[in-house]
Amino acid sequence: MMDRNQAIGMVIISVMIFVWLFFFSTPPTDKPQGSKNTQQQQKQEDLTKKNVTQLDTKLYDSLFLQAEVKDVVLENKEIKVIFSTQGGKIKQVLLKNYKTYDQKPLYLLDEKFSQMSYQIPTAKGKIDLYQIKYQSELKNNSLVFKVQSEGKQIEQVYTLKPDSYELAYEVKLTGFNLAKDAATLDWQANMPRTEKDATPSRIKSTITYYTPEGGYDYLSETNDKQEKTITEPIRWVTFKQQFFLASIFATKNNSFSKATFTTVADDKNKDVVKNYQANIAIPAENLQNGKGTFQFYLGPNKYDVLKKYDEDFSKNVGLGWAVFGWVNRFVVIPILDLLSGIGNYGIIIIVLVLILRAVLFPLSYKSYIGMAKMKVLKPEIDEIKARTGGDMQKVQQEQMELFRQVGINPLAGCIPMLLQMPILIAMFTYFPNAIELRQESFLWAEDLSTYDSILNLSFQIPFYGSHVSLFTILMTISTIVYTWFTNQTSTVEGPMKMVGYIMPVVFMFMLNSYPAGLSYYYLVSNLVSIGQQIGIKRLVNENKIRAILDNNRLKNKDKKKSGFQQRLEDALKAQQEKLEAKQKDLKNKQNTKK
Repeated sequence: MMDRNQAIGMVIISVMIFVWLFFFSTPPTDKPQGSKNTQQQQKQEDLTKKNVTQLDTKLYDSLFLQAEVKDVVLENKEIKVIFSTQGGKIKQVLLKNYKTYDQKPLYLLDEKFSQMSYQIPTAKGKIDLYQIKYQSELKNNSLVFKVQSEGKQIEQVYTLKPDSYELAYEVKLTGFNLAKDAATLDWQANMPRTEKDATPSRIKSTITYYTPEGGYDYLSETNDKQEKTITEPIRWVTFKQQFFLASIFATKNNSFSKATFTTVADDKNKDVVKNYQANIAIPAENLQNGKGTFQFYLGPNKYDVLKKYDEDFSKNVGLGWAVFGWVNRFVVIPILDLLSGIGNYGIIIIVLVLILRAVLFPLSYKSYIGMAKMKVLKPEIDEIKARTGGDMQKVQQEQMELFRQVGINPLAGCIPMLLQMPILIAMFTYFPNAIELRQESFLWAEDLSTYDSILNLSFQIPFYGSHVSLFTILMTISTIVYTWFTNQTSTVEGPMKMVGYIMPVVFMFMLNSYPAGLSYYYLVSNLVSIGQQIGIKRLVNENKIRAILDNNRLKNKDKKKSGFQQRLEDALKAQQEKLEAKQKDLKNKQNTKK
């Protein structure tokens, strides 16, 4: 009974992981071809010119032509933000501590690929704040853009917090007769590729947002084009990439009134990950009562940084749902933070595996003992199968009675193994999103956050890709070896036994384009597990196990069955009776037809 359930459980878990990999994994890496999307670039250039109605020709011209155009800078040790007095808007955002995959400066935003339009409704029409020329004044870590004419004044204030990725933004309007219509912030960006492999970057890039009613949500990451309109209040909006975020927050006790989001992916454009567009409505009363304040987050998609901000903002990292997210949040990330002082993430992963395996060792030991007990009972189980003529219902009943006599829990071998699965799946979820691994090299892998390639192929292998990952191959070999060691104790036979050898090959195809850090983690975990198996095998004496089972048989000879055992046996008997009745009914119908 236990062997069969254990095998079925392994198959179900393997199938679940396979389905997960097949439908949610990063597809094999293609070598993208094509040129830049010139139409999208033209749209960016036109973004600040559309939908603007002049307040008054004389007034608007005086505002527009008032100051000279120059760049002004706010910076701290994390980011450098370059503004232009033309619009008093963000021109460039440089992340100082990060580089692109080809070691160039990493600009999270740049007017070459990101444009904004901020239109304010007035009684005479709309005015775009980002088309006006401003006077600028730098005050410590704040930058003030100001323009005034004929009793009207516009002021934009940016404040960069020290050692932070947070940029506060405030708009002050004086002397304007504002309309009741909502102001609109149009933001469009063609996010450039910053990572070696464009495919997973594109799949993990989308627009995310948070509403007080619905919580964290996002546009589908896998579809070529997505469009969504949100009509409820919104707390924040994010242009999300695999490892970096550009976000805008409404301040506390405030919100955007509605928004329309669009994402477009062009697989033929190797230089652009995805095109984003957000049209965000800002309540007019916010501008009238001095609440026209926002905050930008312009930085890495890193859990320890994001969790300090607004509710559910850290979900941008993608830690996994339910128990897998808890494992990553409360176990994996704290351990990685603790070990970060080591410096080399190849070594850190080894230590991480050793810590987790040490904690899980009691479960591994218990699982091994459960399989060893089954191996000792295998001759008696085979005898039951032969005696019952292969009748599975009777086999199950007699096996249950045998397990009761020798004091074995049928699930004793399965439960420890199932309890270890959340960690394996949690790693599968977290490693592709772990910015800690980005551009961290180890052995032949130049970057643990993407695949390692020892051979680039001139052709594409379906479900595999056009490269050969050595860490994935070594992981596959180690998994097969570990399966062989496990089968020395297990009593699973036939097709079920082959599943353990087939699934590693399937995973080799599916994980070939996954981060080298993930395959490396599974490789180290397999090697440690093999070492544990060898050590436990030397400690376990099958003769002693047999003696314990025989002693239990004597103790339990006249022992009353537990409530669970009785209910289980009753359920098996009921199932057997139902099956026999069904077979009898079918036989009667066949005889009637004759």
